[in-house]
Amino acid sequence: MRSFGARPLVLLAVAALAAVPVGAQAQPPLRIAWWTDVGFPTPFAFSTLGPGGVVRLTLLYDTLVWKDERGLIPWLAESWRASPDGRAYVFTLRGGVRWHDGRELTAHDVKFTFDYYRKHPFRWVDVSIVTAAEVRDRRTVVLRSREPYAPFLENVAGVVPIVPQHIWRDVTQPERAQELRFAIGSGPYRLAEYRPEAAQYRFVAYDGYFRGRPVVREIHYVLVPTARQVLAVQSGQVDVGHATTYDVVGLFASHPYLRVMQTEPLSIARLIFHMDRLPTSHRSFRRAVAHALDRRRIAETITRGPAPVGSPGVVPPTDPWYNPNVADYPHDRDRARALLRELGYMDRDGDGWLEAPDGQRLAVELVSSPAGDLQLVQQMLAEVGIDVRLRTVDPATRTQLAAEGRFQLLFSTHIGSGGDPDYLRTWFVGVDANQFAVGSVMRSPTYARLAELQLRTLDPTGRRRYVDQMQVLLSQELPTFPLYYRRFFWIYDSRRFTPVATRGGLLNGIPLVENKLAFLSR
Repeated sequence: MRSFGARPLVLLAVAALAAVPVGAQAQPPLRIAWWTDVGFPTPFAFSTLGPGGVVRLTLLYDTLVWKDERGLIPWLAESWRASPDGRAYVFTLRGGVRWHDGRELTAHDVKFTFDYYRKHPFRWVDVSIVTAAEVRDRRTVVLRSREPYAPFLENVAGVVPIVPQHIWRDVTQPERAQELRFAIGSGPYRLAEYRPEAAQYRFVAYDGYFRGRPVVREIHYVLVPTARQVLAVQSGQVDVGHATTYDVVGLFASHPYLRVMQTEPLSIARLIFHMDRLPTSHRSFRRAVAHALDRRRIAETITRGPAPVGSPGVVPPTDPWYNPNVADYPHDRDRARALLRELGYMDRDGDGWLEAPDGQRLAVELVSSPAGDLQLVQQMLAEVGIDVRLRTVDPATRTQLAAEGRFQLLFSTHIGSGGDPDYLRTWFVGVDANQFAVGSVMRSPTYARLAELQLRTLDPTGRRRYVDQMQVLLSQELPTFPLYYRRFFWIYDSRRFTPVATRGGLLNGIPLVENKLAFLSR
């Protein structure tokens, strides 16, 4: 069942589960704006078109560890320890944790979760690194892997939702299990309603939550296009919305109750080059494009403020893993023209555009979503003689074109440039779950070797050397060229909600505001 009203018996059952004390019913729901449907909220059916789906899961399900303003904290696991070789983690679970239907969460559920994900993968991160799960007693579980895995705590224990064995053990096609009775977790909220046609979700507080009764009693997700979210908050249509431009900071600076929270710059805006199609397959062409673009001007124009300028090594300058010693490409039109001339492109007919030796104009198609705002990029490349033809498509089409390699040059903005640096591997070997991150290719045996070494190196100093070298290679080869990094500006009604600034972003680097700690007493 996808619509709450279509199954009255299930509706009544869930309504009973969702009952709240009489005194709390007067509290209006917290309304959060989002721009699209994110699928049915189970680990097997949510949408990976952006981070909205996986973050919504965190309100229904729990992970072994979690994050606050300072980093990782105990959650379902009250403690853990790693073996000296990094191939085993022993987690001790809290006592008294119960699923939404009242049954106890035990180590058997944790083992079942990882066993089940081997057959039915979790859609956001690859958990195949966990090769075995062992139950020592009802509160102790051991997770084993063949190889050490440096981001284990952050990207596995802190991301993978634990699911109830008694709900899923007999389900053979979990992606089709889209009825409310399957959305049973241990998180602070229950799913009470999902209307995919309107992208509406209704979550109600779970009073049996192990961290205490949620102070926000009900959460509604409301469909609002990104461009209208500021107005929606101003008009009172929603209580929380977001923007990616700095001007909202000044707009609400003296507002009596609307506030703005800036996130870390965990969203990247970048050009992605097709590495097998001319002319973008030429490294000199990619470098010419890099020199032709004034990244600071682009960043400040599009974000209307001082956004961090893109690093050719991909990792943001604000990140602890950032390597400043990478190849750089200062804005230099003469250098760009010289590189293009070396490739044989010249203005042969005096019309201002470069032509190949056969007289064909140097033109590339740049695929972008409607929010791309790339006229400035088009203008800067025209100034060195490259004819950029913008092709604007919806986000779903853009990701499909990227996945199928049907582009020359593609503009993408997406989250994930933060948290553990393993995204330098997942983006460029094509295994990242976020569909907005697809399209990047780095066919280099050296890069692949470094990617594996950083993954298996537990010593932070040693791992940093490999991550540094990966950034250098990226800056030299330029499979992608970051233009700038985006902060998310969350506008919220401070009378209703106080967000938590999660260090490194939620899960694996997501600058969204729904940290479950914000809905609990602290």
